Amino acid sequence: MTEKDLHFYEPKNGHGLKHDPFNAIVAPRPIGWISSRDKGGNVNLAPYSFFNAFCYAPPIIGFSSTNWKDSVANIQDTGEFVWNLATMDLAKHMNATAAHVARDVDEFKLAGLTQVPGKLVNVPRVAESP
Repeated sequence: MTEKDLHFYEPKNGHGLKHDPFNAIVAPRPIGWISSRDKGGNVNLAPYSFFNAFCYAPPIIGFSSTNWKDSVANIQDTGEFVWNLATMDLAKHMNATAAHVARDVDEFKLAGLTQVPGKLVNVPRVAESP
């Protein structure tokens, strides 16, 4: 066994640690702060730590959800979402939008953020985000 073997594990066999080390493999991870709207008009704003840019032309961004959440359902139903930049000065607001709340709760209001209508999609963006 070498020193490098100490950092090897097969996820199917578990890792035996207090916290899953997979979360630290790519760090810091950019946050995909995703706004979406359901068919009924309810707006959702949620952070996703499995987010990245995938291509320049055409420009493609994506995020992954560990389970079926309101954002995923909204995007599947409408085909639209907005990515917002979660900067350090917005970290407290972004953390507030991670709350587990009812589908009809507006995370923009919950986090004290301002909605700005989308230009190309029927989903607002975060005015405070650059």
